[in-house]
Amino acid sequence: MAVGLALLWSPSVWAHFGGIVWIDSNCNGVLDSDEVGYPGITVNVYDCSTGALVATTNTDANGEYVFGPDTVPPVPIGPTYQVCFVLPSGFTVAPQIYPPNSGQTNSTVNAQGCAPCFVFNSPPLPNATDFTLNNAGLCPIPSPVTGQCWLTGGGTIGTGNGQPTYSYGGVVNPGCSPTAAGGGNWNVVDHADALHFKGLNIQVVTCGNVPGYPPGSKSPKTPFNYIDFIGVGTLKGIEGNSADFGTVLFSARAEDHSEGGKGSDRLYLRVYDGSGNTLLLISTDTANPLDVAPVTVTTGNLQLHVSSCGKK
Repeated sequence: MAVGLALLWSPSVWAHFGGIVWIDSNCNGVLDSDEVGYPGITVNVYDCSTGALVATTNTDANGEYVFGPDTVPPVPIGPTYQVCFVLPSGFTVAPQIYPPNSGQTNSTVNAQGCAPCFVFNSPPLPNATDFTLNNAGLCPIPSPVTGQCWLTGGGTIGTGNGQPTYSYGGVVNPGCSPTAAGGGNWNVVDHADALHFKGLNIQVVTCGNVPGYPPGSKSPKTPFNYIDFIGVGTLKGIEGNSADFGTVLFSARAEDHSEGGKGSDRLYLRVYDGSGNTLLLISTDTANPLDVAPVTVTTGNLQLHVSSCGKK
């Protein structure tokens, strides 16, 4: 299946552009080979200067849509437009990162289903120029978590050359609200590769109990022993490493099995780019980055909470 349709300049008075809406089953913002288009999604085009609805269409059987001279009414060249997708019940839009490509203008779709405004005016080339599509990856909303769950933690994993392999620490869902401060912050330093990951926009996926371990955690007492969370962050070099991967995506699991957590609590983290390339991985199954296979912490503690208010 093609990733989408190119946004094309045309010497006519009508704009021509399109894209694809797909079921992003792993919520990575990338159209993977096993993911399929979503038919029947309503796609609207608005005039950004007036807010008026200019044109509307629906995705076809492959999840693709097109606006052009045949659109009723057609979309004229000139105004500033915004493409918005009417999201089906039970879905949100996965965070998407489109790597820069020569001759393309990048855009992403926000959680409300709308892409940034863009302008169709005089074409920069005599014939046609390709533009990034206004694609939307529909991410299934996880089942509601029974009760709220929070995470605090800090410590190290592994040893070598007089220092740990990783240092970790941060909070997920700080304060008395699960939406406070962008969902928290989570930091990991990869000492071997001189990289610092910082998760800044965090969403809790679920909390539960790992099979084969006693359910719940004891200090503080909670009904679960793991938390899964995803989000967006940055990955940059440190200690002389000039690497800067810019905005990245991540998924993580923290397990709280004792107090303190040394030798028993476990952590999994995968940091990846918009093309799905794994950039940093803490896992016991490094050959399969998507396998959630946490590593036992060497020092420190991973502590789950049912609330960060008071002493709970």
